[in-house]
Amino acid sequence: EEMGKSTCETSFNTLVDLCGIFKLSTIHDVRDLIKNHFGSERFKFVYHIDPSNNRDRVLCINSENDAQYDEEFYNYMCNTYGSSLRDKIFFFVDNRNVIGKDIPFQLVYQRHYGQPLFNKSVVLAHDVDDFSRIWQAMGRSRTMNETKFSIYKSGILGKIEIGRGIQDIKKQELTRTLYVRNCDCKVAGNISSIYLTLVALHNLSHESFYYCDEIVNAFLEKMEKTISKKIVFHEGQLSRYVLGNPVPAQIFLHILMDKFKRSSNDSVSGQDLTAKNLVETLLSDIVNQKFEQRVPSGDIFDDFIMFLSGEQGSLMEISYTKQQEKQKEKQQNKNQNSDAMGLFNRKNQLQLKFEVDNYFEHTRVAEDDLSKVFLNLPCSVPITTITYNFGSGQQTINLYPTLQFLYSHHIQGSFMTPDVHKLFKNFNSDVPKFYEDFVEVTKQEQRSVIGGVNQTIDEYEIKVERSFILPNPMYTIVGLEKGIYIIGMKEQFNVHDIHYHPLKDSMKYVADEMGFVLFDKTGNRSVDSFGPYFIEQYIIMEVLSKQEVAQNVIEYYRKHKGTLERALHKYNEKQGKGFVCWRFLINETAKTNGVKQSDYRA
Repeated sequence: EEMGKSTCETSFNTLVDLCGIFKLSTIHDVRDLIKNHFGSERFKFVYHIDPSNNRDRVLCINSENDAQYDEEFYNYMCNTYGSSLRDKIFFFVDNRNVIGKDIPFQLVYQRHYGQPLFNKSVVLAHDVDDFSRIWQAMGRSRTMNETKFSIYKSGILGKIEIGRGIQDIKKQELTRTLYVRNCDCKVAGNISSIYLTLVALHNLSHESFYYCDEIVNAFLEKMEKTISKKIVFHEGQLSRYVLGNPVPAQIFLHILMDKFKRSSNDSVSGQDLTAKNLVETLLSDIVNQKFEQRVPSGDIFDDFIMFLSGEQGSLMEISYTKQQEKQKEKQQNKNQNSDAMGLFNRKNQLQLKFEVDNYFEHTRVAEDDLSKVFLNLPCSVPITTITYNFGSGQQTINLYPTLQFLYSHHIQGSFMTPDVHKLFKNFNSDVPKFYEDFVEVTKQEQRSVIGGVNQTIDEYEIKVERSFILPNPMYTIVGLEKGIYIIGMKEQFNVHDIHYHPLKDSMKYVADEMGFVLFDKTGNRSVDSFGPYFIEQYIIMEVLSKQEVAQNVIEYYRKHKGTLERALHKYNEKQGKGFVCWRFLINETAKTNGVKQSDYRA
């Protein structure tokens, strides 16, 4: 109906898909749909977010041209169409993006032309939770409060008066009804919350603020196969001190009754909980489910536990503390410069699997841990190639990614070519042969580079020949020899696991993205010799994440190379290894020599 209104004044120019209707569709499918309904002249471009790198893009309606939605494009549209710019771009926002995220240039457009960039939006929502997010976004977004929405919902209660015309969404009876219903759903919490309630009631019965739990590390207890006995004892303690005392027992019963009466499942909401055996069985199921030891019983208790599992929607719980959630969100925003994580195109996705009889047994020995073995496999196709000339002719650096790094959101999907797929799919569990082939390929690559060197770059120039790594990745890097490095995920290589690695004899040092040296057996302290102080390490840091310490090292290498060498010669590494200890390594040396720091500055 809305698409049938083709005039600029009445039709919408934004589609927000909160429920994933277009999840399996490409932006070209969306473009064709818009073109079929609006015609080829109504809109000129379709705004979208590239799923491979989460960047803002615009696809031309009448061609295959796909350009970046940046300041240059925005200025071009303003100069060409002025205030009618919003009538020429259709904004498609899918469910991978939080609705409160500002699309670029919304505020600039609003201040300049006195109207919102979104003329009218259609929001496709699936359930109460989606609808609740729309309401929350009204207070978060700086421009959406002035945007008109057309929201279509199925299964709306017939008794509620919806009203006609444009209304304030926060004042509608429907909105409040759905919001209250959503809050009722949240009351269920999750298994951890109801379990902690039991622990709190246990403390109440002992008049104590603290609880000493014998199950400190559930993972280790499972591996040692001792968790069952401890759960039985733990369950007995809770049953005795919670259900055995009138006050805690009544509190627990009232909490359960208040939660269950809000369930949409009639068998749960109508269940009589006054029977003592029922509550005892439920307490036992809660404790066992908390530690993932409960076996489905096929009766009402499955419904109870499913409801108490809350919005996770399954019996498997993945819990994070609030601080962990904030750190996770902050790191994602830093790495992605976005609030969503992109998905590779199907042709770039690599699916691998293996089967073991007993996973826990396999993890006891590092060499038998197939998941770790698989994820540590290096790809013999370089993901980044850098050339540089720092006074000794053109040199080449190749970074080879691990399989785990390829599964991260630090790379571009286009790196996953058929050759990369074939490399890992042909792996037949012969680990020594795989690493022998990797070493041979890297050495051949290095020989071909040395044989084909030509002076094509200027002195002290760094040139990125190719790179499929996104900005600011979190990584650890292993130096094998000059020009050959393996890049893995953060903490993938550490001093404990390196002794079990098939390339342990070839690994000379390990460092992370900040420049901290995690392992070193070279003993070299020279900017011209391979090791953690070698200039290549800081060229890599500069290319991948623009680290300040890398910029300092490169600048000093160019203009004060003697200072660097003298500082390294006198540095005892007590404060740590690597130029990340810059102020100890450089400044203390300057003080010792009685030289002002300004004399060393570039």
